[in-house]
Amino acid sequence: MNTPKKFPPSAGIAIGPILFIIALLAVLAAVMAAGNGDFQVAGNADRITDDIAAQANLIRNTINQCNLQYSLAVSTGSVAPTSDPYPATPASGLVASLLCDPTGGAPLWNSGTSNILMPQPTNGFNPWSYIDSGTTGGRCIWTTPTSSDPKGSSSIVSGLTRAAAKFNASTAATANSEVIYNPASDSQKFVVWITMPASPASADSHCLP
Repeated sequence: MNTPKKFPPSAGIAIGPILFIIALLAVLAAVMAAGNGDFQVAGNADRITDDIAAQANLIRNTINQCNLQYSLAVSTGSVAPTSDPYPATPASGLVASLLCDPTGGAPLWNSGTSNILMPQPTNGFNPWSYIDSGTTGGRCIWTTPTSSDPKGSSSIVSGLTRAAAKFNASTAATANSEVIYNPASDSQKFVVWITMPASPASADSHCLP
């Protein structure tokens, strides 16, 4: 008959070290969860910076291309001179609805004369708007966040601040500003000039933050 073997008192499962490891893993998981929030904010800010800057340049260049087409058409005599060679403000006020009026009113985007696609608004932002106030008030485009408290969003403020830094930016209308953006404004409105007003004081109110 076999006699059961007795283990020494020191034998058994080391519960203390295991509990310590479990607690350590819980702390690491909490730290990683908090870090993921920071990564998400940084990722959103990067997306806003890249999207807003790229869209602003594309829209501005496309509108200016319409003006260039008009100048070329006038030089060949195919289009009569006009006092305003830029697209008129559309009824909707949206950049997506712009027509190249001086060259026959063709749509500015994805038309028979233009294969350029209008960029979709970046996530969390309203569609780009446009105003043509001539040489007095200037011409500009702008967009705003859809958030009810955009100033309280660090990703919006950081993203737009860095986007503005890619241009000659100011917080108010100046004689040489390409972009008007005020990180302290409640609206977080991002304004891009197409043509400057006659003076900062005469700038159209739509083109102000």
